[in-house]
Amino acid sequence: MIFIKIKFLIKLFFYLLLFAIIFGLYQSTEYDSTYINRNSLQIDFNKIRTPALKKVFLATEFKINNFLFKEDKSIDKKKLSKNLPKFKYVRASNSFDKSLNLTADSSSSEQWFRSNKDATSQRFSSHKQINIKNIKKLEIAWIYRSKDGIGSIQSNPIIVENKVITPTPGHYIVAIDSKNGEELWRFKSKSSLPAQRGLIYWEGNNISKPGIFFSDHSGLYKLNIDKGTLDLSFGNNGFIKTKLSKTAPLIIKDNLIISTFSPSIDVYNINNGKVKWKFFLKKDYNKLYVNSYFKLGGCNPWGGISADIKREIVYITTGNAQPDYFGKRRLGNNKYCNSIIALDIKNKKKLFDFQEIEHDVWNRDIASPPILGSINKDGKNIDSVIVMSKTGNIITLDRTQGKPIFDLRFRKGDSVDTENSYYLDLEKPQPVENYDFLFSDLSNLSEKFNKEAVNLLKKKKFGFYIPPSEKYELLTWTGYGGVPWTGGSYDDKNDILYVNSNKIPGVIKLKSENKKDYVYKKFNLSNGYPATKPPWGSLNAINLQTGLILWKVPLGEYKDLIKKNFTATGTENYGGVLATAGGIVIVAGTLDKKLRVFNAKNGNLVWEDNLPHPSFISPTTYIRDGEQYIIVIATGGGVLQKKYPNIVTSGDTYIAYKIGTN
Repeated sequence: MIFIKIKFLIKLFFYLLLFAIIFGLYQSTEYDSTYINRNSLQIDFNKIRTPALKKVFLATEFKINNFLFKEDKSIDKKKLSKNLPKFKYVRASNSFDKSLNLTADSSSSEQWFRSNKDATSQRFSSHKQINIKNIKKLEIAWIYRSKDGIGSIQSNPIIVENKVITPTPGHYIVAIDSKNGEELWRFKSKSSLPAQRGLIYWEGNNISKPGIFFSDHSGLYKLNIDKGTLDLSFGNNGFIKTKLSKTAPLIIKDNLIISTFSPSIDVYNINNGKVKWKFFLKKDYNKLYVNSYFKLGGCNPWGGISADIKREIVYITTGNAQPDYFGKRRLGNNKYCNSIIALDIKNKKKLFDFQEIEHDVWNRDIASPPILGSINKDGKNIDSVIVMSKTGNIITLDRTQGKPIFDLRFRKGDSVDTENSYYLDLEKPQPVENYDFLFSDLSNLSEKFNKEAVNLLKKKKFGFYIPPSEKYELLTWTGYGGVPWTGGSYDDKNDILYVNSNKIPGVIKLKSENKKDYVYKKFNLSNGYPATKPPWGSLNAINLQTGLILWKVPLGEYKDLIKKNFTATGTENYGGVLATAGGIVIVAGTLDKKLRVFNAKNGNLVWEDNLPHPSFISPTTYIRDGEQYIIVIATGGGVLQKKYPNIVTSGDTYIAYKIGTN
């Protein structure tokens, strides 16, 4: 009798186990036949909706992978790297395709119809009514408060048909009268963070009406611009369910293009919202694709996308693989992560891809949108894609083949784990920040501060591409350094790139050999400031004809350090810049909550104003009734508030400036 019961219980356990496996696989399976470079069937354990079941699947996989992916200590890495040179070079090409007139991709009427202005993401304005000569007369024209919450706004507004259209801290999309700041309409989407990193206006055609396209965390929307209501003829009554998408869409002919966290580029018919095809932004998978905790995560195009409208090419920058600092179970180069990818929309194929960092374990993704422009080199115009990175690199490639415009220098890593690998160590264009950590980077504000910094350095590793480990503390420039996600402003006529940057030190140590957990510590002096020499935040101008930095100035200041005569420190900043044909560069986003205007020729500060809260996005400019306005979204919050809760405030304030009459 007992034997029968045991046998029954074993059978029951077996059937329950079989049911759990089948049910888990059912919940984790997805079929999508629209991908052109991936198997239609996908299994993703992270999609399992039953929490206990999901936990069992991932825990089981963890134990299996933990056993299979133990480090092979039999390889003598020092011996392998013995004869490798310190540097390798990829020489610049001298053969490029014929340049097209890129300015046709921009709005001839200077409408700011897409976040970052247009498809090129140049974010440069030809308006010059506000200029270096009259900037001191700049004054507030109007102030708008959304009154629906407080917090970070990460999207440039668009300015079309006399309306400023923007997301609000309370997660609405609103239209504001561009002359007086009065609210005209507002729209609430299904999910949080509508137009988190951008939106776009479309003029319409003979089939479909004009409208505004944007994504939230649930899908893609089309709004009527006059009333802010859904365009019921698009998709499912104005809405399409998509994977997570944060950035501004693109429009090429009848193609509406978005980037998603699948990660993918999805192409829809702009007239009806039907999906045309999708491109998977990971290594091509022709077999069954299984995604889980231990498969390659990340590589998401969260920084933004741009387009060569004439050639019908979309350019995508991608983030780093996940987990950020632990790469043991994502073996190989992690193709398409930390990359710039050119996608031919007309012929549905990838033209080229360029990876800045293979197998990134430093959280140095390419966070900002690529900029499209021409670069005059040796008297020849080259249609280029300009890529800015958290490493501080400015990468310039030709737009059709991905050929380097300047020599690419690669350098061996400084660790036994990276001395067989080479990493970009550019000479031109000059990086806006250096990536390797040097002893000479320690604080030089005073002899006392330098001694304290040297003492803090003890028992820490530092150098050029040394990976984090559980065995030591790694002193490095943090993932908040280099060029932030807001990117730059490009003067295509003079080939000058204006961009803000950060240089913030930190200490990383993994918690264990086989887990992704890590400890992060600030590398600060006892006074709370970085133990490295300033500037900790900068505004930079780079001449892309020569590849040399034209000027570099500190961006931001600390009042208490100014009182001690430490003036040129800069602060951590994320606001992004706007340059104009008026010879000015406008920027906010610093810890000291100021809006600043600099002389575009030499970087001299020419005007400033106090904001109620920091900005987390670049200023925008437009013309209304013959007058030029500059609008700044000063709602604070974001990364700065998380890192500096005692300094940074949040609000709901939008401020427009124009030249006064006095």
